[in-house]
Amino acid sequence: MTMVSEPVDTSCVPGCGKECSGQGAAFCRCLEAVFSRSIFVRVGGCKMGKCEDSSAEGETEKPAPAKAETKKAEGNAAFQAKNFEEATRLYGEAIALAEAAGEPVPGVYFSNRAVCLASLNDWEGARSDAAQALSCKDLTPAATKKALFQKSRAESRLLLVEELEATLRLADSLGLRAEVERLLGSDLPTKTQVDARADARKDVENRMSGAVADVVFQEAQAQAEASPVPQPASQAKEAGTARYRDGDYRGAITHYRQAMDLAPADDAGLRAQLLGNIAAACLMLKKAAECATACEESLALDSSNSKVRARLASAQVARGDFAAARATVGEVNGEDSALTNALKQIGSTEATLAEADQALSKGEPAKALNMYANLESSVLFDYPPLTLKMAHCYLDLRQYPRVLNTTQQILRSNPTSIDALLLRTQALYRNHNATADSKQWVEPLEQGQRLLKEALSLDPDHSEAQALRKRLRSLCTKHAELKELMDSREFEQGQAVIDSMLELCQDHPVLMASLYAERAKACMRLKDWRGVIKDVGQATYRNHSLVQPYLYRAQALQALERHEDAVKELESLLSWHQVESVYHKLEEAKFLLRKHKRRNYYEVLGVPSVASQLEIKKAYRERAAEWHPDKKSHLDEASKKNAEEMFKCIGEAYEVLTDPTKKELYEKGYDLEGINEQIELKKRRTNGCCGGRPGGGCC
Repeated sequence: MTMVSEPVDTSCVPGCGKECSGQGAAFCRCLEAVFSRSIFVRVGGCKMGKCEDSSAEGETEKPAPAKAETKKAEGNAAFQAKNFEEATRLYGEAIALAEAAGEPVPGVYFSNRAVCLASLNDWEGARSDAAQALSCKDLTPAATKKALFQKSRAESRLLLVEELEATLRLADSLGLRAEVERLLGSDLPTKTQVDARADARKDVENRMSGAVADVVFQEAQAQAEASPVPQPASQAKEAGTARYRDGDYRGAITHYRQAMDLAPADDAGLRAQLLGNIAAACLMLKKAAECATACEESLALDSSNSKVRARLASAQVARGDFAAARATVGEVNGEDSALTNALKQIGSTEATLAEADQALSKGEPAKALNMYANLESSVLFDYPPLTLKMAHCYLDLRQYPRVLNTTQQILRSNPTSIDALLLRTQALYRNHNATADSKQWVEPLEQGQRLLKEALSLDPDHSEAQALRKRLRSLCTKHAELKELMDSREFEQGQAVIDSMLELCQDHPVLMASLYAERAKACMRLKDWRGVIKDVGQATYRNHSLVQPYLYRAQALQALERHEDAVKELESLLSWHQVESVYHKLEEAKFLLRKHKRRNYYEVLGVPSVASQLEIKKAYRERAAEWHPDKKSHLDEASKKNAEEMFKCIGEAYEVLTDPTKKELYEKGYDLEGINEQIELKKRRTNGCCGGRPGGGCC
């Protein structure tokens, strides 16, 4: 692309047949080619070489000072924040700093300020700065196009038709006229406006001549500009753009569609712009289908708009159609940043999706889910297969409620999705946590069978759905058989049925745990205590949150007279399942442990448990005489100590077995310490909490 500062033809500006008068400061003033006496056309140095400030060929410009660049950066920030007045001031300070340093002012300073002034509707200032930018040699092709657009738009708004035509001829000489006119769109003056302005000029010239005619015409033009002819389509477009900048994308679409209705049917440029704007708003609302439709309609009117093509590619990527997106972008030469970025986005999205798929296949669902979620929130927001992939991750992470919720959303939009039906069935099956003896055990399995029946109606040959449905149906049938056997007390046959059910659900630990718990229950009925302990171990290994198996194991340990182990089992259970029933079970186990550890007083005295009081007294005298310490004085210390303990125990046995109250408590299972505690408790209940203290009341 040709730079503005390079010579184009032998005249100063297109249409000028006169030599330029030196005006300095890189301005060329044409005496007859421009209409208004106050208009200067900046063309990057006089092309006739008559101006005093014509740039020397081959001269290189020095960079702007650092302070000026800082001000320019601050201006850019203010512009992005839509603070156009502040941005204009900062760009002006940057220009002043560059001029004060004696360095050439970069053209982008003027170009940026022109954009700000245009945003403030200061068209004269915008035109002047755009012309100044065009006079600089350092403008890039993109900045040149921007400056030509700003200058021509300002001249269009000011109805400077001849000056506008001169600017467009300059753009044409640089090969940019089509681009500038496309950007102008509805800002190009209509034939009616051109004719009205020509008639006004002709009328003034008929009545006056020379400088007076110019002054009168400018006054008439100022009056006309004070009450410009409204352009409804442009107004609606500007209103939509304002809504878009405020983040109200739905409101923006409404105004853009109003502008479409008001725009002339033959104004392809304006209609293409409006459709492109509608597509942008739809993309922000994550409406990929509507965005693609608007882009296709826009490109049908103007196929050269690379931004709309990039937008269409983004919509196609959002729907997972990478091949179509690449075809839309086509070959990119690197100069078009919009298409280059779109191509990069396609490649990076495909690579990230492939990496996430690989992570899921390697058994890394958490990593895959994170990548899928990032893709869904950024680019692949209208790609149903991605939602299914995320549901697979939830399933592998055992987040079954999330799977059910996700598949429900998919089925609402696509009731015929076999993959969603299958995933939902697997979630229902794996989320099964009811105990095997409850009526709710078969409910999720029956619901899964209904879903699979629907899936098989869509694809009767779906092997995975067939196998899973057969397994669920078999489990439901065997569960009914198990219930019937347990109710009829055929426990051994029930165990055989449970074993066959366990073979069917090897991939479901929680379901296996409930079946092992039911098997332990059958072992208890058969008094197979060691079988109980074994099955409980299998159940709690797969699902430690089950409560009943721990109670089964405690009961089996007590039956095997492993009372200490039973107490430990119940203490462990109570530590995380603190309910009253477990507490009572623990107290009962502790009582049985003390009962198991106490001395058998009947054995100590050598009498049967049905001995009379006379028999007990006689046995006591005989045993006491036998173990009296005086008769053991000849023994060693250990033997004497053992004799003393035995003599003491004989006395305890006699005391308990000859006292009706103590004997009754002993028969209930209390040891000596428990007997004394119960007697003391009974006294307190009889005499009051203070042991019969006069006046009553507590101490």
